[in-house]
Amino acid sequence: MSFPVDRSSCSVCNFNGSIHGSSSSSSLCSHGGSGSINTAVTSASASSTQKSDPHRSVLLQCYVELKSSVNVEDHVLDYLYSNFVISKSLRDRIRSDCTTAESKAGMLLDELPSCGASAFREFVDALIASKTSVHQKLAKKLMDMVKNDQQSP
Repeated sequence: MSFPVDRSSCSVCNFNGSIHGSSSSSSLCSHGGSGSINTAVTSASASSTQKSDPHRSVLLQCYVELKSSVNVEDHVLDYLYSNFVISKSLRDRIRSDCTTAESKAGMLLDELPSCGASAFREFVDALIASKTSVHQKLAKKLMDMVKNDQQSP
């Protein structure tokens, strides 16, 4: 079951805010930070940002391969959580709501673009840190694709 996410974010850790429909009405970060909560972004400006975001584009281009190849339980979720990229509630929701490795990776990939400006780089770093050859090859591919996108006119 997935809930719409409040697009406000913490200026300390890029936490996405409260999840509508959850039992908690708190919009505090899972790390207990007291960062200020920024105002919500309008859907029109969010849409134009997503179209121009090379990281989002690369994630979408590699979505099927990433979803079928990345094992998020193999260090990735905990790495992203410990680096304040994803909230505890998102980490726990991925673990409890998804029953297969592929569905866990899919949920993470769906949420990652809304996890802040550093989320893509932290995701790549998590793949590298997991020390599996599949994850390391995917990390290199993602970074090469971003580099190629940036060099294209």
